[in-house]
Amino acid sequence: MQAATDPFERAASAAWILYALAPLITYCSPVYFGLLSAHNGLSETQVGLLAGAESIGAVVASLGAKWWITRLDWRHTAAVSLIIMVAGILATVVVTSFVGLLAVRTATSVFGGGPLLVIAITVLSGTRLPDRNFAFAFAAQLLIGMFVLLLLPLADAEAGWWGVAGGLSICFAALIPATSRLPIGAKLTDEMTPTNGAVRLSTGSWLLLLSIGLLSASTQGSWAFSEILGRAAGMPLNKTSLLLVGSSILAVVGSLAAAPMATAWGRGRSYFAGSVITLLCLVPLYVDLGVAAYVQYYLIGAFMTAFIAPFQLGALSDRHDGTAAATLTPAVQAAGMMLGPMLVGLTATTYGPLSSVSLAGACLLSAALAYASGSRSQAITST
Repeated sequence: MQAATDPFERAASAAWILYALAPLITYCSPVYFGLLSAHNGLSETQVGLLAGAESIGAVVASLGAKWWITRLDWRHTAAVSLIIMVAGILATVVVTSFVGLLAVRTATSVFGGGPLLVIAITVLSGTRLPDRNFAFAFAAQLLIGMFVLLLLPLADAEAGWWGVAGGLSICFAALIPATSRLPIGAKLTDEMTPTNGAVRLSTGSWLLLLSIGLLSASTQGSWAFSEILGRAAGMPLNKTSLLLVGSSILAVVGSLAAAPMATAWGRGRSYFAGSVITLLCLVPLYVDLGVAAYVQYYLIGAFMTAFIAPFQLGALSDRHDGTAAATLTPAVQAAGMMLGPMLVGLTATTYGPLSSVSLAGACLLSAALAYASGSRSQAITST
């Protein structure tokens, strides 16, 4: 992949925040949907479908990126998308039916969060040090998400759903001025342009994209149903919220540890070590589903999954078709984030709360296999 141009480097910090805010509601889904369910009487299946709808926008925006990413002004597109996010959040105050909420949140995701995520990932992939910048973007996402997780219950207690919607809207509205720091658009080479994009990606890039999607399914399927699993483990709701904040703190540390570990130990070995440790965290839950097993799963698992995620994006951005693949990254991430909660929501009633754990383990293992195959393909190609 070609070296980054100056506009991409200057826009990196703005892209970190865009990357953090675009999936904010998805990140805060355990508390957000818990509160929304309490106000609107939603079932577990409906919560799963709404959680999936939050991610569908990135799929649509990514698949359409081969048309719009080189035609539209990124600054204007990001600003309009942020305004749509604000409108879509405030609409949930007056729209209370499940069908109405599903329509509003899907539209907001397609025209708001999806384009924001595509622009952020394309900018970060075009920087000189993508591993470092993706690690900072993950850290920003986790830090912002941690504070929002803490504040949402307080906002609900003080002002009801108006407080929740108003607080989230302020987060997105405050970022509109920062869109002026983005590049107007990409000057991409023929090899990098997403207009040629998807069908011309190498096998290794497709495997790395698959790995990214599977890790997203693993983490989001587990995260979205953390409150339900905590209830089964005997963890009170107020302590579950504190645990999620604690896991967010550890995830920040994990994401920041990725870049130095990749330098010191190598990207591949670091990725697989993190994956093995995460898989080992699942075992105690099957032995004894109690508070201790639940706590260690979310604390260690949060650190390790945040630790390994930048390695996937870094490996993809290093490929010769990395920028073209980057425009599809939000699609595969969102597909995983959509599929994970939906599968858990549809199977939890039949197979119990551990269905989220089983899904997380299966997807994590499959992600490691896809990463290994994609990385091996890159090594063979470069020799």
